[in-house]
Amino acid sequence: MPMSPNRTIRRDAPSNIRAMFDSIAPTYDRLNHLLSFGMDIRWRRKAVALLAEKKQGVFLDIAAGSGDSSLELLSLQPEQVIGSDFALSMLNVFDDKLKKTGKRGVIGLISCDAHELPFGDASFDGTMVAFGIRNFADRLLTLKEMHRVLKPTGIAVILELSTPTNPFALQLYRLYAQLFLPLIGKIISRHHSAYRYLPESIAQFPDPVEFLQLLRTAGFGETDSRSLSFGAATIYRGRKK
Repeated sequence: MPMSPNRTIRRDAPSNIRAMFDSIAPTYDRLNHLLSFGMDIRWRRKAVALLAEKKQGVFLDIAAGSGDSSLELLSLQPEQVIGSDFALSMLNVFDDKLKKTGKRGVIGLISCDAHELPFGDASFDGTMVAFGIRNFADRLLTLKEMHRVLKPTGIAVILELSTPTNPFALQLYRLYAQLFLPLIGKIISRHHSAYRYLPESIAQFPDPVEFLQLLRTAGFGETDSRSLSFGAATIYRGRKK
């Protein structure tokens, strides 16, 4: 989950986004689980399940962060998983996890920009982004890159936080986002404004209809979405034609 002192971070300021993730990397996992009440674990599991038909394939986890999604992809018995991120501190946290799990042979790490992936065309059976695409300066360009590196019939899965549509859930979310989230984020991460950015970035993210159109513009077919936990998160899926 995702800073900028006293102002909103713009999506066209990647250096600020990188600095934000580098600064909160040590507490990122603990805060993710706490602030989502542990639901992020189930959400990732559901997202990875949508790639099940590509079992034993090669997967790319974009904006992999501390590696929870890449590690969940191991449930598909992959030939290989590549975890990519442009925040080196996050990848260092990920690497520490790999040392403990002994999965370095299956999971590889690379620091790169999601707008210009350093992989050849048709390299992966599946790609995924979990809680990262709302931070990208050019979402369409990233989706086009995901489409490019997928093999024919390959699947892209995007898991992202969203604003609940249920009226009761929306009221609870607003209270949570305005009071609880920034307070707990500040106490644990000791970062004054990083967790103020999170609800702002969620509010600015396209709704499902608009984002599915973005997937189709990037070249994907068979696009669909599914709402999780009364709209607190959404999974999007697209298949390369």
